[in-house]
Amino acid sequence: MNRRWLWLVVAIAGGTAAILGSGLGVLAIVLGLTSGAAQASGTTLPAAALIALALGLGIPVAYQGWAGWRERDSRPFEPRSVWWMGVLLVLSIGLGWVVTALPVAPDLLLPLLHAVAMTLPPLILLSLTGRALRGKGGSWREVITSMGGGGLLATTLSLLVEGAIVMLLVALVSLALWAMPGGAERVRELFESFQDPTSLEDSAVLVRWLLNPVVLLFAVGVMGVAVPVIEEAFKTLAVGVTGAWVRPHAARAFLWGVASGAGFAIAENLINGAMGGQEAWVAGAVARVGATVMHCFTGGLVGWGWGELWTRRRPLRMLGSVVAAVVLHGIWNTLAIGTMVLGAVAVAHQTEPIWQGLAWSGVAILVGMLGVIAMACAVALPLIARRLAKADGSGAAGGGESSLEAAGDQVPLVDAEVAA
Repeated sequence: MNRRWLWLVVAIAGGTAAILGSGLGVLAIVLGLTSGAAQASGTTLPAAALIALALGLGIPVAYQGWAGWRERDSRPFEPRSVWWMGVLLVLSIGLGWVVTALPVAPDLLLPLLHAVAMTLPPLILLSLTGRALRGKGGSWREVITSMGGGGLLATTLSLLVEGAIVMLLVALVSLALWAMPGGAERVRELFESFQDPTSLEDSAVLVRWLLNPVVLLFAVGVMGVAVPVIEEAFKTLAVGVTGAWVRPHAARAFLWGVASGAGFAIAENLINGAMGGQEAWVAGAVARVGATVMHCFTGGLVGWGWGELWTRRRPLRMLGSVVAAVVLHGIWNTLAIGTMVLGAVAVAHQTEPIWQGLAWSGVAILVGMLGVIAMACAVALPLIARRLAKADGSGAAGGGESSLEAAGDQVPLVDAEVAA
């Protein structure tokens, strides 16, 4: 297929995502309003998050796809400044805390602050990576469409596959519980919990389920193994498919991967960050910063692997990058599960200082480990980018790269491809 036609497909996909996603979000808000004030309060934030995701990624992707179809130029991706986004992030989280702590129209103001606070961390990391690459990683058009691939395509595919796997594993867990003494009653309670999620607000009930060996094994198996494999397989899928035509060098593929991870993180931040409601919003916003770093780093790692596969024919490096990304993702999710379990234990033992102290100490240790991983990944992103930019720059100067890659450092990359 001619690459110009591929851009038309991108434009149609972006426009379709914007229309469908925003339509579903508006429908959810209308249904919430017609169901009463309590229902409206619970659906406003998730529905607004869906609208922000659909419009925030769908419209730019549609525009860039149309511009590619029209063969318009696109500048190299090298953001000039990033500090203002950091200031805006701190302000949005601070204002969000005020809105959630005081009765200041949270249903109206929090969705706007949510969209800003959940979108900025991925954009900051992506911008820092682009600055470190000094324009050698690709064009703005490539970065935006890669974000769309990670935030719209990969998220949708991941949710579909993860949903099917969760349904299968729930059935298996139900059978395992049924075979245990008193299992029939536990299975009945489990399905009642699914029908009435508010029952899990009782800390005693929540702890009983979380500390059940079968349920705990189920959670670790899903979040620590299945989810990382699925998400890392789909997160940079668009990069891998596109690489079959473009053959991006390592720096370019790395930036595409980071952009895909940033898009995926935006989608996950907006949707998952809204699930905790208004009460837990500030803590969720801060926690999503660490998860964002992990997603961007693993995306860049696998994107780098795609570049090694397509341009240097090194499948083992591709396999190694995928395995490393899955392992890192799995460790992150497992530690996050541990903090949730220990936090529930601490809440359930409020009258027992020893148990509570041990549980909160465990939470602090696990959170510290998550912080160390996030800081290491945040530092590694620009360091890897500078190394790849230097290597690809010297390779192009010495004639070691293909003509398309050498030209990519001198002219707008996408339009050189479209003209081809």
